[in-house]
Amino acid sequence: MRTFSLLNLALVFPALTACSSAERPAFSASDYPGELRGPDGLPFDVVWQQRVTAHWGDGQQRGFDAALQKQGDKLTVLGLSPTGSVGFVITLQNGEVAVENRTSMELPFPARFIVLDVQRAFYSWLPPGVPAGMAARVASARVDGERVIERWAGGRLVERRFERDDRAEPIVVHYDWAQPDWRGPSRVRLENGWFGYELVVDTHAETVLTKAGLPEDGGR
Repeated sequence: MRTFSLLNLALVFPALTACSSAERPAFSASDYPGELRGPDGLPFDVVWQQRVTAHWGDGQQRGFDAALQKQGDKLTVLGLSPTGSVGFVITLQNGEVAVENRTSMELPFPARFIVLDVQRAFYSWLPPGVPAGMAARVASARVDGERVIERWAGGRLVERRFERDDRAEPIVVHYDWAQPDWRGPSRVRLENGWFGYELVVDTHAETVLTKAGLPEDGGR
């Protein structure tokens, strides 16, 4: 997901995978540092149906359908192929990231990188006790070597920045809230200055789940 979502980067960034036998670069965790959130980082269970559009290079872009589910202590990222079948599934549970890739291509980034992008966009990041969400304010804290800066307006998060002393460019996430009764944003735009791409995630359906995994109030 370098979404989350780098969701279908094997399809989104064919220049990196070359759609053939080309191998991706050998990444290590230090290439994309950051702390994965625990289950309480998203304090409700939900399924979001989404459309992800990736932009990179000189005006290149590619879009694909995706779904994001958080239930209990499990986060699932689902990427769909152009035919609508499941391309791959990435899960985070008990601190472990697992991937099932049903395509013939290697994902151009490790699954952990993808999950981290998803969490940067959709999870809470400021520690307990850091005030946020007031009518209009800026709140910040250092988390795992990063300065996380949030800008709020009208009780909604409108921008989140991740800055590191060892990185020249920040990661910036912008939020739109077109559905006032939704718990999640209707649009997220993630600008990843580290790798030079932008992801636009449009959520077209939100279903809040009960603890039993059933739609709350019939879903939306």
